[in-house]
Amino acid sequence: MIKAIAFDLDDTLLDTSGLLAPQATVQAFELMIKRGLKLSTAQCEAFRQQLVKTMSHREVFEKLAAKYGTDETRTALPEITSTFYEPKVPAKLPLIEGARQNIDYLKAKYTLYLVTAGAEKSQLEKVKALGVLSDFKKVYVVNSLTNQRKYDVFSDIIKDMSIKNEELLCIGNSLLSEIHDALSIGAKACYFEFGEARGSLAELSRKPDYHITQHSQLITACQL
Repeated sequence: MIKAIAFDLDDTLLDTSGLLAPQATVQAFELMIKRGLKLSTAQCEAFRQQLVKTMSHREVFEKLAAKYGTDETRTALPEITSTFYEPKVPAKLPLIEGARQNIDYLKAKYTLYLVTAGAEKSQLEKVKALGVLSDFKKVYVVNSLTNQRKYDVFSDIIKDMSIKNEELLCIGNSLLSEIHDALSIGAKACYFEFGEARGSLAELSRKPDYHITQHSQLITACQL
């Protein structure tokens, strides 16, 4: 029986790939080129699309700088990475269709947590812009720039609530991040296939317990 639910943020509650990432990506590429990268923005984007399925954007920028950049490009990597992970966030942002209804239904039955990865300031601005802060018992921001993982947070939630590992359900779109980490500690995992693909189902030793493509499927698929 599920007792707690941990939602991812980007491309799970917020359409980050469609609303925020395109502009932030272009700005990062333009800065790389200004700092000596020997590619066009179109070439950078083609390179990114090949690699982002299996690695973070920080790692993509590092690969680009190592292969096509100069010493100046590599020196500027912290600034370039910050440009992508800390974009200007609008004062108001829309939830993905159906997310509001799911949150309202689930918070009456379960303890909800929000577990997101990225730069803390930017991620908290997104939460505020979505108007969902009060819906969650706690918001965790995992610093992916220092290679922190979500399984530590999931373990903290399980310990805090004194529940069994399998009584935590984790919902998110990244097979490389929250789905992998939830499965690795024995929690339940619902793969929300939305936005850019992050990882491959074929590469997981254990498959997600549930697999959905829109919020309207969540309650029924996960038997909530």
